[in-house]
Parts: sequence; structure tokens; C-alpha cells
Amino acid sequence: MPNSDNRSFDLIIIGGGPAGYTAAIKGAMAGFKTAVVEKSKVGGACINLGCIPTKALWGTALQINRLRHLKTHGIMTKGEFKFDFSVASKRQFAIIKHMVSNIEKRMLKLGVTIINGDGFVESKKGDQFQVSVKNKTKKEILTSKFVFICTGSRPSSNDVLKPDHKRIITTDEIVTRQKLPKKLVIVGGGVIACEFASILHRFGVKTEVLEYSSQVLSAMDQEVVSLLMDRFKKDGIKIHLHTTVREFKVGKTGVELKLNVNEKPSKKTIKAEMVLLAIGRKPNSENLGLEALGAKITPRGHIVVNDSLETACKGLFAGGDVVGGQMLAHKAWYDAEIAIRSMSGEECKANYDTVPGAIFTIPEMAAVGLQPDQARQKGISIAIGKFDYADNAQAMCQGFQEGMAKIVIDRNSGKVIGATIYGRDASNLISEVALAMANGLTAKDIMKTIHPHPTLSEVIWEAAADTLGLSLHKI
Repeated sequence: MPNSDNRSFDLIIIGGGPAGYTAAIKGAMAGFKTAVVEKSKVGGACINLGCIPTKALWGTALQINRLRHLKTHGIMTKGEFKFDFSVASKRQFAIIKHMVSNIEKRMLKLGVTIINGDGFVESKKGDQFQVSVKNKTKKEILTSKFVFICTGSRPSSNDVLKPDHKRIITTDEIVTRQKLPKKLVIVGGGVIACEFASILHRFGVKTEVLEYSSQVLSAMDQEVVSLLMDRFKKDGIKIHLHTTVREFKVGKTGVELKLNVNEKPSKKTIKAEMVLLAIGRKPNSENLGLEALGAKITPRGHIVVNDSLETACKGLFAGGDVVGGQMLAHKAWYDAEIAIRSMSGEECKANYDTVPGAIFTIPEMAAVGLQPDQARQKGISIAIGKFDYADNAQAMCQGFQEGMAKIVIDRNSGKVIGATIYGRDASNLISEVALAMANGLTAKDIMKTIHPHPTLSEVIWEAAADTLGLSLHKI
């Protein structure tokens, strides 16, 4: 039976982001008396500062991109269209407010207690944890059998560039701005950097990207990334590889950056109105009381958990960004699912082999599983299938023919082990491959599945067939 004491719970969750609110909902459904402790807003960085505001702006950028292709469809407009960023920004905030409200309503409907404040695990006595919650007005002690830590992450900085929140800003701050700079330098070449470069370019911001390695999106398939780089080049987005900031100077009108190229000082300087730091995120694992309970923290700040998301302290679980791995909202949802099932007594282990990732550039990119080089490093004999959007009927009809689907299979078993897609709707198309992989399906299984025509889903069907040299429409 759930606890009746209004400050005694079965499950206390510290952090109300994707892992936290999912665990609250799943926990309540499983019969746990549940409380969520959140110091800011329910929804976490994903809904309030990351995934949702970025994709709301991406949705606006998509509309602008479509307008620029109207002539190819015979649609003529008089003069240039006008873009009001303040309207797009208000739309973004309205979406965030709606989503936060819906999540809160869902939790409250299930009887979840939402408490505002900073959570700290004070101690454990027997099988009960004591958790203190402190806010501006009071401090109280809660008790619970289980505690789930999902405090998320925050933007990283480096030794040279630290945000002043005016000229040098973080990815959390860029989405809250009411006015756009005329020129922006993005330091970092990962997912967030490429998304903002693609989006802000459509908003008329002159954008340059500084990446220290030989390739932006270094974790992605090089062949597919090269297609995005071709797009950036055509769009006028400058990419500086092997480049880091040596020093900088902030003035009244902007920032001047002095650079290192190939680890050597360069005479080249870049001036911009603003600099966006997009060099990754740091886990929020400090000041939670975990080490005193025996939980382990890595040198990079990630909480160490086992395959069931439990720490070295029995009953203390953690998930989402704070445990590392892929910092994705849907991975955090999955962590919450595994943790709640484990708390319920089920034997289950997390498996991240089929977690898909999507990059919301224009066009999009998405991937799941192993890339060819990764598979070869594991000693797997592979076959690769490819299919170009240019040869897909719906892509032709819509007028978005830029892109490619690439599927990797284990040559011996025929099973699909990875895929990368670049092109329209890639973020949705990747789910078919993830489903196939999660269920151990082969390229032949995808081929046997009838896909409607004409649809973009056929690029998956054709790429799967191409792994066996059986594509129908590949030129």
C-alpha cells in the first residue's frame, strides 16, 4: 500500500526534466506514491531551453526555406517576404508553456506531488532515504524508499572562453533572446552548433563555425556529413576546421577572436557581434549528497550506475544526462522506464544499441546503431546499401531531392546494425530502422514490408534492398 503520510513517499525524484517527469508518471502508474523536486521549471532544459525551443525555431526556419523554393512550383509572390523574429520567439515560448502545462496536469492527475526547491539526499536509515528540499521560504525533510536522481546538465565552457551572458552566450541563452545578432560565431561543431548554424542562417544571421577537429559532427558517418557540409557551403555558412580560439577581446559592438589553426597561432582574426558557445554539456551532479551514501561520480561528473540504473547505494537510482551517454530526451525517457521497472522488482537492463539520434539542420540528419567504420572495428563483415533522395518519387514531387539513406547490415546474418539518413524527414524515417534493429530484423524483412508509394519511406526500403544489390530504382 502507498504511504499515507503526506511527507513520506515511495519514490522521490530530484529533477523534473525528461527523465524526471517520465519517472514520475511511470512511477505513479506503477502504484508508487511519488514526489518530484524541481528547482526551476518542470520539463527541464529540454522543454524550456533545449529541444523544444530549438525545434520551434527550426520549424520557423523550415517555413522560410520553403518560401524560397516557391518559384520552382510556379508560385510567384510580389517582392521579398518579411520575417519578424519577435513573432517567432513568442510562438516558441507559447509552445513551451503549453507543453509544461500538459506535463504538470498529467502528473497531478496521477497524484504526483510537485515540490519547488533544491533537493539534497541527507541520509539513509534502514530502507528509507531522508531528502531535504530547500527553497526561498522554507526547508523540509521528505522520506522515501527510492530516490531517482535526474538533475540533467548545463552548457560547458572552456579555459579560454567563458560566457559573460552578453556578447559570449551559451546554448541555453540563445533561445531566450528577443533580438538576433547580425553576425554570430559558433564555437563547437557538434549537433547543437550545426542546428543553430542552419536555423540562424535562414533568419538572416551571418554565421561562422569553429571546430577543433577535422570534421563537424565527428561522431557521424563522414560520407553523410560531407553532404551537409556541401549544403553549408552553398548557403554561405563558413566552417573553420582544426580551429580553436587563442584569445578574445570584447568591445562595445562585438567580439574579436584570435585563432589557433592546426594548433599553431594564426594571423587570422574573426569579428562578430556575438559568440555562441556550443562545446557540450556538463552533468549537474554536485551538491546532492551522493558520495556520502557510497554513490560513485566519474572525474567528468557523471553518476555511475549499473545496467538497471541503480547506483552503488541500494535504492538510489540515476538517469538522463547526469549519468552520461547520449544526452537525448528520449534516452532519458528510456532510462526512467528501466529505473521504474527495476524499482518494481523486475529484472531488466538498459541497452542503448538502438537509441536513434536526430539533428535538426535543414535538411535533417539522423542515425542509429553502428556506422561502417565502427562495425569494421568490431570485426563485423558488413554490406552497405544507399539510396539517394534524388531518385525518390515523393522527393521529386515535393522538390526536396537533396539527401541519402545509408543502411549497414551484418553480411553474415543479414541483420540491420546501423543507418544514417540525410534529407527531408530524416528524424521520422530513422524510427523504422531503429524498430528493425530493436527486433533483430534483417534487410530482407524491410524489403518484404510493403511501403506506400510515393512516399519518402521508400528510401529506407530501397537502401535496405541495396545492401543485397536489389534496389528497384537506384540508378
